[in-house]
Amino acid sequence: MSVFKRGEIWWYDFTVRGERFRGSTGARLKEDALTIEKREHRKALVGGLHQSLTLEEATDLWFQAKGADKKSAKTTALRIEIMLRHMGQNVLVGEIGARHITAAINARRVEPILRGKNRVESKAYPSNSTVNRDMIDSTLRPILNYARRNLEATVKEIPWSDLRLSEPRERVRFFSDEEIAAWEANLPVWHRPLLHFILRYGVRLKEAFFPLSAMHGDDIYTRDRKNGPQVITLIPEDAAEMRARAGRAVAAGLDTVWFREMRDGSLTPIHWRGFQSASGVALKRAGLTDVRAVHDARHHAGTTLLRQSGGNLAAVKELLGHEAIASTMRYAHTSRDDLRRTLRHVYATPEAEPAKKTRKSKVLKAV
Repeated sequence: MSVFKRGEIWWYDFTVRGERFRGSTGARLKEDALTIEKREHRKALVGGLHQSLTLEEATDLWFQAKGADKKSAKTTALRIEIMLRHMGQNVLVGEIGARHITAAINARRVEPILRGKNRVESKAYPSNSTVNRDMIDSTLRPILNYARRNLEATVKEIPWSDLRLSEPRERVRFFSDEEIAAWEANLPVWHRPLLHFILRYGVRLKEAFFPLSAMHGDDIYTRDRKNGPQVITLIPEDAAEMRARAGRAVAAGLDTVWFREMRDGSLTPIHWRGFQSASGVALKRAGLTDVRAVHDARHHAGTTLLRQSGGNLAAVKELLGHEAIASTMRYAHTSRDDLRRTLRHVYATPEAEPAKKTRKSKVLKAV
């Protein structure tokens, strides 16, 4: 048995029946540390101490059992890298508490976002939602739960709800005809068909860039889910246009229906980053602020279908590819205008004349 000093605190490090036990005594005096070490040694002898497991070891075991075979494995691995960088790879699972986690969260909050191929620090910082996913929701909480249930590790009670950073309430964006017209007017012509596709079918950006092999008749198979593939069901006129675009893509040797026609008649494929960047510029020029270039178009598609279908949540769920109806419920909001229209219909009251506008809105002015 032995103790050693790290900073101002003494640590213990010993082995019992081939298993290594290491941790902080929390003591600043050596004699106190030796007393604590003897106590921990006795616990280890009777099998009551399971604190030798490091966070890195627990993370590896959890990822192999729960995360490696999922489609989100790459993203989870990146989040794990961030979490371990701030928590420390060699910290013992049994020593992780609210104070340690809070310090790691605060460190993550002030870590600049890396952008570009060379991962250069930007002036932007991660949102509270990103920090929560990086440090708690997708990493530390499930890892510690797994260590307690499956690895026989002693884990402290952690007040997760107190540690999570506050997040803005998820809002569902809906665009008026004028806003869409302004967005489109400021977007290069070769990006406009893709914008219409996302606004109508609510696909995620990567799902929009499907290979030609995903097209089957009037349907597009974009990704696999637990309950089957995600299928985009096209209306006839869109299906006909998509087949025409696919024909041109095949003739040009492309594997995407999204392309730009050059002056010499050749076709160049559109990259998803290019569309995302161009949409951001177009929205800014149109005077539309606080808009996520693609995700809010997905919200628009869900909201539009919900309104036009008379509140058919099942149809919206299928359109957006949600695995649970709870995810679709966020679209079941009723605007004040929707409420007024319903009340007028129920009570047969006439619609008031719209007030005369004294000046054009920023959106209309930008068209």
